[in-house]
Amino acid sequence: MFGIVEIIFIATAFTLFSSTLFTDLKRKQAISAIWLIALIISIPLINTEWARMTNLLLDEEHSHNGLPKEWENKQVLCVHFPEDSIPSDFIEGRYHFNNVGEEVFVDSLWNNSGACIGGFTDYVNGFNFMLDATNTTGEKLEVQYSESNFGPYITSIGGYEPTGNTYWSLYHNGAESMVGIGDLEIKNDSVVVWQVATW
Repeated sequence: MFGIVEIIFIATAFTLFSSTLFTDLKRKQAISAIWLIALIISIPLINTEWARMTNLLLDEEHSHNGLPKEWENKQVLCVHFPEDSIPSDFIEGRYHFNNVGEEVFVDSLWNNSGACIGGFTDYVNGFNFMLDATNTTGEKLEVQYSESNFGPYITSIGGYEPTGNTYWSLYHNGAESMVGIGDLEIKNDSVVVWQVATW
């Protein structure tokens, strides 16, 4: 789908090339102007894509796909919010925080909005890791949970509490976890992801 800028650009180019009133010199000047405008319009997109290519691991076969390269083989926790319930702190895309809570990169092109906290090592229990990782962001990703016979049940992350037939679903290294967060054993290259699913 074209945006308004692209439509204006195409219409201008078509008008200039179809007009018989322009001389060769004026056509060359018009072409130069169009190319300059296109370059100026493209700079933010080029900058964003360059930042993604240089900062992020972009390999769909890897559990760390879309995460900062320095987190490869490190422990990472991600939270993806539903499109209609993104907290204002994460509205621009997927935010990346290091293991002391500093923002390192915002990926506005990622297909989910939310946050990832990474660069951790030596955690074994998923629940301890989750609480420590989310605590580094202050209250932005505050976790609420209830205790049950099956261990902790996550009720709210970052202020979002699923309702109706939705719930927070747990994934480990790209696959839905068969155990709860309290029983999840993680390794030094684990990527733990929470996202909302339906019953």
